[in-house]
Amino acid sequence: MVSAVKRILIGRPLKTRETSHAKIGVLKGMAVMTPDALSSVAYATDQMESILVVVIGASASKAYISNVLGFSMIGTLIIIGLAFLLYLAYRNIIHSYPQGGGAYAIGLNDLGKFWGLSAASTLIVGYTLTVAVSVAAGIDAIGPVVPFIGSHKMLANVILTLIIMLINLRGTSESANVFVPFTYVFIGCILLLGVGAGIEAMTHPQSIHMPTSVGMHAVQGMGLFLFLRMFANGCSALTGVEAVSNSVPVFKDPSSKRAQRLLLTLVVTLSLLFLIVSSVAMLHGLTYNPDIPLINQESMLVFGTHGFGYVVTVIISFATMCILGIAANTAFTGCPALWSSMARDGYMPRWVLHKGDRLVYSNGIVFLTLISLVLTIGFDAKVNELMPLYGVSVFYTFSVSQLGMVVRTLREKDTRWVSRAAMSIIGFTLTAAACLIFGITRFTNGAWLVFVCVPLMVFAFSKIRVHYEHVKDDLKYDFTRPLHVAEHSVTIVPIASVNKSSVNALEYAIANFKNVIAVTVIAQDSVDVAEAKERKFRAEWERLHSGVRLIVIHSQYRAVAKRIQRFIELELDLYDNENITVVVPQFITKRWWHKLLHNKTGSILMAWLLLSGSVKVIAVPYRLPR
Repeated sequence: MVSAVKRILIGRPLKTRETSHAKIGVLKGMAVMTPDALSSVAYATDQMESILVVVIGASASKAYISNVLGFSMIGTLIIIGLAFLLYLAYRNIIHSYPQGGGAYAIGLNDLGKFWGLSAASTLIVGYTLTVAVSVAAGIDAIGPVVPFIGSHKMLANVILTLIIMLINLRGTSESANVFVPFTYVFIGCILLLGVGAGIEAMTHPQSIHMPTSVGMHAVQGMGLFLFLRMFANGCSALTGVEAVSNSVPVFKDPSSKRAQRLLLTLVVTLSLLFLIVSSVAMLHGLTYNPDIPLINQESMLVFGTHGFGYVVTVIISFATMCILGIAANTAFTGCPALWSSMARDGYMPRWVLHKGDRLVYSNGIVFLTLISLVLTIGFDAKVNELMPLYGVSVFYTFSVSQLGMVVRTLREKDTRWVSRAAMSIIGFTLTAAACLIFGITRFTNGAWLVFVCVPLMVFAFSKIRVHYEHVKDDLKYDFTRPLHVAEHSVTIVPIASVNKSSVNALEYAIANFKNVIAVTVIAQDSVDVAEAKERKFRAEWERLHSGVRLIVIHSQYRAVAKRIQRFIELELDLYDNENITVVVPQFITKRWWHKLLHNKTGSILMAWLLLSGSVKVIAVPYRLPR
C-alpha cells in the first residue's frame, strides 16, 4: 500500500545509470535555479518603498512622490550594477569549484574553516527562509484577487509548501518540466507590463512624472542612512543569485559552462525585470501598500480593473503568485546540494548524502520542508517579519564569496588580476554594507536570530566533523597487529521458553560458535510455582537433545533482563570482552500494532549490551507468519 502510494506521488525508481537523464540544461535551469532571484522582483521595489514612506506625506502630489521615488531608481541602478559584479564573482567560483558549494566552498578553501562554515550556516538560513518567504509572498500576491486564499493564508502556505516538496521529490528534471511554463509566463508578464506602461506613457503623457534633480534635492527627511536602509532592502532583489554556483553538478556536461551561461542569463533577465517594476512605480507615483503589492498596482493602472484588462491583471497576479511560490524550488535544489557538499567534507550527517528513488537528495528535501514549515507557522507567514532574517543571511554569504575572490585573486595574480580584485573589493564593500545595515536596523525585529543561530550552527558542524574524524581513527585497522582468533570464548543464548524463535537462535549459535550455553530466568510469585516451571523447562530442554548446557537463574525481584545482565557481567570476569558473544532471539510480528502487545525484554537486553560496549551482540530474527 505504502509503495503504491509512493509510486503514484513520486514516480518509479530511477537506476543509478539514469543520472544523466535527471540532469538539466540552461532552459530547464531557468525554471529550477532562477525563480528565487526572479521572484524577488515582485517584492524588492516594495521593500525599498516601504522605507521611503516616511518622507512621503499623506497628501503629497504625484510629482513630489516621483521625486522621492527617484531615490529608489538610483538604488535600483546601483543594485543592477552590483548584480553584474556578483555575476563576475560567481562565474569564477563556478569555474574554480565545479563540484558546487558556492560561498561555502570558497570560504572553506580560501578564507578558512570559520568563514566556510559561517557562510554555509547563513546559506542554510537563507534557503530555509527562501521557502517560507517565497510561499508567503506568493499567497499574499494572489490574496487580493482570490478572497478565499486571502482569508486562509496559513493553510494555503502549508499546502503549497507540501506540493512543491512532492514535485521536487519526483526529481530535478521533472520538477523543471512542471515549473518551466510558470517561469517564462512570469517573465512574459513583466515584459508585457513594461510594454503596456510604455504605451500608456506615450498615449497619456500627462500621467507621467519624471523626477528632477531640483525636486529630489527638495525632498525633506531624505538622508544618507535612510538611503542606505532603502538600498539594503532593495538588495533583496539579488537573493537566489548564489543558487547556481551551489548546484553546478545538476547540470548536463559541460556543467560549469552551462552554469555560467545560466548565471549570465539570470542576471540580465533579473536586471531588466527589476528596472521595469521600479520605473513604472516611479513614473506613475505608485507608493508602498502593505495589502496590494506594487506589481498588482501597476497592472491595475496599466490594464484596468474591468473587462479584458481585468483578465490580464488577474493573469499577472497569478503569474506573480506562481513565481513567488516556485521560488522555493530554488532552495529545494540548492540547499540539499549544499548539504551534500558539506556531508562529503564531514560537516553534515551522512544521511543527507543519500539519493532517493528519483536521484535527488530526498532526505534533505524533506528536512528542509520541515524546517521551513516551522518558520512559516512561527512567523505567521508574514513576509515583513521573515525578511530581516533573510537579508542578513543572504548578504553575509555574498560578502564571504566576494572576500574569498579578493583573497584568491591576490594569491594567484593571473591576467587582469588588478581589475578583478578591484571589482571584488567593490562588491564586498556593497554587500557587506547591506548586510551591516540589515543587521543594525532590523536587529530587534528578528535579525538577532541569525546572530544567535549561525555561531551555534558553526559549533554543531565542527562537532560533527570531530565525531567523524574520531570514528575514522577508531575504526582504522593496525596492520602490524596479527589477526587474532579467540581460542577461549563463550556464546550466550538467552531463552525465555523452548519455542521456534529461541530454537532458531540456538541453532544459529551452535552452527557458528563453540562453547555455547543457554540461559533462562524464572521469575514467579512463589517458590513452588518457580520450581514447577523449572522442572517443566528442563524436561522440554532434554527433549531437544541439543548438547548445550542450560543455566537456570531464579529472580526474586522478577527482573529478567537485569538477571541476564548480571550473569553476563560475571562471565566478563572469566573471559575477555571481545571473546563473549550474546545471541538474542527475537520474533518479528506481522503487523505494527502487534508489537504493542509484547514485552520488550529482548530489546532492553540488546540496548544494554550495545550501550555497555562490553560484548558482541547478534540478533536472530524469527518472523511470525500471522
